[in-house]
Amino acid sequence: MASKKAKKMTRKQIMMRSMIALGFVMLLFLANIASLFYVQIINGDTYKAYAENNQLEDNVISAGRGVIYDRNMNVLAESASVWKVYVNPNNFTGAGADIPDAVLKQCLDNVSNKLAEIFELDVTELKQKFIDQSSYRYVLIKAKVEKTQRDLVSDFMKENVKYVDSSGNDRYVYYSFFIGIEADTKRYYPNGNLASTLLGFTGDGDTGRYGLEYEYDEVLTGTDGRQIYSNSAMNTNTSVDFETVYEPEQGSSLVLTIDETIQRYLEDALDQCYIDSQCDTCYGIVMDVETGAILAMSTKNDYDPNSPSKIYNESVLSKINEIVDEKSKSEAVSAARQNQWSNNAVSDAYEPGSVFKIFTLAAGIEENQIMDSFNCTSNIKIIDTPYNCFNGKAHGIETPKTALANSCNTYFITVSQRLGVGSFCKYFEAFGFTEKTGVDLPGEGSPIYFEEDEMSKVNLASCSFGQSFGVTGIQMITAVNAIANGGKLMQPYVVSKVVDNEGNTVKETQPYARRQVISESTSRQVLEAMVQTVETGTAKNAYVAGYNVAGKTGTSDNLNHEGQVVASFAGIAPADDPEISIIIIVDNPKSGSTTGGAVAAPVAAEVIENTLTYLNVKRNYSAEEADELNVSVENYVGIDAQTAKKNAQDAGFTVKVSGEGESVVSQCPAYGQYIPKNGVIVLYTEKDSKQVNATVPDFTGMSISAVMSTATGAGVNIKISGNAVSDSGLVAYRQNLEAGAEVAYGSTVTVYFKSGSVIADG
Repeated sequence: MASKKAKKMTRKQIMMRSMIALGFVMLLFLANIASLFYVQIINGDTYKAYAENNQLEDNVISAGRGVIYDRNMNVLAESASVWKVYVNPNNFTGAGADIPDAVLKQCLDNVSNKLAEIFELDVTELKQKFIDQSSYRYVLIKAKVEKTQRDLVSDFMKENVKYVDSSGNDRYVYYSFFIGIEADTKRYYPNGNLASTLLGFTGDGDTGRYGLEYEYDEVLTGTDGRQIYSNSAMNTNTSVDFETVYEPEQGSSLVLTIDETIQRYLEDALDQCYIDSQCDTCYGIVMDVETGAILAMSTKNDYDPNSPSKIYNESVLSKINEIVDEKSKSEAVSAARQNQWSNNAVSDAYEPGSVFKIFTLAAGIEENQIMDSFNCTSNIKIIDTPYNCFNGKAHGIETPKTALANSCNTYFITVSQRLGVGSFCKYFEAFGFTEKTGVDLPGEGSPIYFEEDEMSKVNLASCSFGQSFGVTGIQMITAVNAIANGGKLMQPYVVSKVVDNEGNTVKETQPYARRQVISESTSRQVLEAMVQTVETGTAKNAYVAGYNVAGKTGTSDNLNHEGQVVASFAGIAPADDPEISIIIIVDNPKSGSTTGGAVAAPVAAEVIENTLTYLNVKRNYSAEEADELNVSVENYVGIDAQTAKKNAQDAGFTVKVSGEGESVVSQCPAYGQYIPKNGVIVLYTEKDSKQVNATVPDFTGMSISAVMSTATGAGVNIKISGNAVSDSGLVAYRQNLEAGAEVAYGSTVTVYFKSGSVIADG
């Protein structure tokens, strides 16, 4: 039987099937279009970021902070290049690379060992860290890495481990596959603890903490850069054609009013005061009279901002180490750090004591309420409250000048009562004692005082001589400056100008007089009284020969600690043409006399003499001073040795001749230098003569005459710093060269003197 013939498809059926197939293709095409639309349009940003995250690496390039300069463009703080070292633990898992597990394990061991060695880390802990964080691509090992360590890491990154791949080919895996280095910056303070409480320091993220670093953080902070590059499948950098770099921009810089040299003078003197007085802290400010610019500001005990967390007070550290309880120990450490970071000259309120009498005197003169003649009987009663002069003795007849020189409480109490509460408070406010100064530093403390409607006559009496209220050091120096400059209360400031990276001035501070407090005539009269206080009164330890110093001392109760005192001195120099004003405050002195005249005034004298000499302010010696002071050394070079010796001896000098030559070829001290009238000179008669040396004696505790005699015998000359004319009871308390030091015969040693008698100042 024949097979059945296959049925032939009709044209219509063919068309139908074609349409179905086309429709199916169109559906697939539309599905792809929809998928692309979803991926690229609806979620385009998400997938783009995902792709970039896998293909692009984005590293931050840290920007350096601006530089902090002193007024002579000496660097006080700057940022320098350092580096971050990091590891990619994910690559120890292979990260898609064809690397045998044994090789990866060897690399893990080698990297852990080497980095632990370079950075002095625990190798076991470091290795476990890489294992625990194997899914991470960036683990920071150390920031702020110096060049020496960076170079060790960089050299290691060039080394490799050799292995054979699955095809039998030699392969190498470099340690740079696991380790990376990034640019970073670190803040440096080249002068260590110089001006540390003023400058402050930076913390995590290079952000400012404390001081100017904090106050001007936004100005100093730069704009970080970025480095964007693509990664290969092996997670290593591809060609630089795929790299984009946005360079970092350094922050603006600060030019301060601080003078590094004057700052050193202040800090050296305060350092010695801190040691000698065994105080809790001491601080001071030097200000430019005309502008209110701060030339120096320091607090002791301080710290090195390069390592701010270290506790530098050995006594405090010893006590902390004895604490067993961890919480208590942590709190003690925190308190110690806060204490050493504090700028007490700006933050701490204290009772000014008798220094404030200059302002009571100024108000009395301005309001015509002073007494040209006043009989001090040593005590006075206001309502039912008795007051005595500080020494309990009657001063007798007092003038305004002698009242200030003797620090007579009853005189100034009487002036305050004549002024009345209203007038007294008017000048109290005018001198700035009811408000912060607004100095451009953080943490300025608030004053403590009586409002006018709260002040009684008894309060008025105690306030007249600086008790019962509190002011800050920056308030006091600003007010003293108004006495110095003819009555203008200047706005104090530390930053002179802000400059950009090219040295262009972005912002400049202009001196600003906030108000006229007293007349120029009153200013001159108060200055004259302050001069007498230094010449014959409680501030005689602030005397500096050739510079007419005006000043006032104070000794007051500590506001926060019963039984403790604060010793202080405020001064102006030279009084006849003021250049600088100064405040020295010593909190809780414990050794020897603890009054302002004994503790603070000598510090001020040292700073004033050094500063005015540095500023080339000419000395004007009185006839009496000139008779007691040094004489200029003649030029003996080229003269017959025996003739030169005779001439020098005739001038009163002790002479030593060194060498066998016939004439003098050099001398010490050199021609034109000043030495005491009975000083010593060495004359060298041979060009290659060996230097004649002398050993510096210990002059501490000696009188002026004893120092002179001892110095001559030892072969050194003496420069006297202190009141050598008006007080025969002076004793040496410091010298600029250490006892036992070997110096050239005829060298000059500066010896600082102060009164050996107790100076009380109320």
